[in-house]
Amino acid sequence: MSRDYSANDEINVVPNSEIMETTLSVLSKATVSIDCFFTSNFFSVVDPERLMLKLVHLQKGLKLRLISDIGMKDASFYRGFIKYFDIRHMDQIGCNIILVDGTDFLAFLSNTKNRIRLMHVSDKSFVSAQLFLFDSLWKIALPFKEKIKELEYGHVKSFTNNISKPLEILGLIRRSISSSVEEILVIFSEYEVLIHSDKVGILNLLEDATSKGIKVRIIVYSENNKIKDELKALFSKNFPNVTVQYLQKALQTKMTTMIFDRRTFLDISTAVKSNQNFEDMIGPSVYSNNEIKLNSLISIFEFLWIQSDIDNQKIIKEVYFQLFKGFNLKDETYKRNWTFGPNKQQK
Repeated sequence: MSRDYSANDEINVVPNSEIMETTLSVLSKATVSIDCFFTSNFFSVVDPERLMLKLVHLQKGLKLRLISDIGMKDASFYRGFIKYFDIRHMDQIGCNIILVDGTDFLAFLSNTKNRIRLMHVSDKSFVSAQLFLFDSLWKIALPFKEKIKELEYGHVKSFTNNISKPLEILGLIRRSISSSVEEILVIFSEYEVLIHSDKVGILNLLEDATSKGIKVRIIVYSENNKIKDELKALFSKNFPNVTVQYLQKALQTKMTTMIFDRRTFLDISTAVKSNQNFEDMIGPSVYSNNEIKLNSLISIFEFLWIQSDIDNQKIIKEVYFQLFKGFNLKDETYKRNWTFGPNKQQK
């Protein structure tokens, strides 16, 4: 099937067989921005893997924006795009459109027979008008993270669940990390639990979460400098985007606490013995969104975070003090006569 051309080639209609190649070709021209309206069925038209590869190649220095009608069933899919796009939600998006640099307009059209074609417009006045419309809708669209919170937490009543099966607890940890959209806070009262959590992939999930723009902070008790140095090396090498503070004083309660988006928490009782795996270390747990308990745990976390930071600064000061103490510096007074104006010869 041949293309339909306008007189100046400013409006082209591309058949289904050429949609993917034409789309990638136009995207390759982008130097400033790519703005999109997507419906939930867009990726039945365009191969998402090939599009992702193109975006990975293009994303540096480009402004990427996406408006879509995001529902609960689509949420996990859009999480993959959050790495590349600034995403916002708007109800009843009924078209699939891509705007490139304000110079190219791509619209994916379907007829009553579900036959897909691509309309490519490069008329500058038309594209500018479409970009103006996009910018106007962007200002009133709901940010992705806010929409996810609305979907996942907006209609949830207060709950408290007691969980005792280790595999169920581990599954809940993985699901909660994967569904977080903004922030994850973790307290390990025993460093052994942290080390074993690495072995079951929890630290990998936390590192992956940071690539989606999620802020991850961990507080862990390290009983001596050797353990602290080992943990620092572990995070520096394998989990560089996770922020960690180290406690010098042991916590009275042996717990691992995880707080997800400041909306839910998981309190896990732990018991460390020799020759254990992660499942053996964890005991009865509480998963809840109880507001009073949640706010209390957040306050405890922030207090410990500040305290560990202060302790770390004290250690640095002590190191510097010991360093300069070794030079046996003397208390001396230095004087100099500062004279301004023409120099006078002494007689």
